[in-house]
Amino acid sequence: MGLVHARRALSPAPLAFLLASCGVFGHKEVTPIPGEPLPVKKVEEEIVVAAWAEPAHLGRGGGQTQVLVRVQKRGGARFAGVEVSLAASAGTLYSGGHILVTDSQGMTRDRLTTTKTTTLTLNAGGTRYRFRVPVASGAP
Repeated sequence: MGLVHARRALSPAPLAFLLASCGVFGHKEVTPIPGEPLPVKKVEEEIVVAAWAEPAHLGRGGGQTQVLVRVQKRGGARFAGVEVSLAASAGTLYSGGHILVTDSQGMTRDRLTTTKTTTLTLNAGGTRYRFRVPVASGAP
C-alpha cells in the first residue's frame, strides 16, 4: 500500500526522470525463467566459484539456511564486484532472485527458506554452479 501511495505522490516530471535514469544506468526488465538464475555480467578472466549453505541441510519441516558464495581469481585472490544471481527449485530466496554483487572479500550471501529439498543454481560472473540443500523427510 505504501508503494502505491508513493507513486501517486510523484509528479510527472520526477517520474519521467526516474524512468529515463533506468535507461541511462542500464537497468532492464528481464523475465526470469523459473528455477534459472538471471543472466549476469560475464567476467573476462578465469574464476573459481565456491557456494554452500549453512546449515548444509535442514531438519524435518525445513526452515532457513544462509547461502554463501565466494568468487576468486585463479591463484586465490578474492574477486570483488562480480555479479551473482541465484535461483531455487523450491522455497524462496531473500534476494527474490535479484542480482547480488561480491564484496571486497569476494563474498555475497542470500537466505533460502524452504520446506523441501532444494537445488540452488547460481550464475557468478558467467560461471554456473549447482548444489542441493536437503531437507529431512517425515513430519516436523
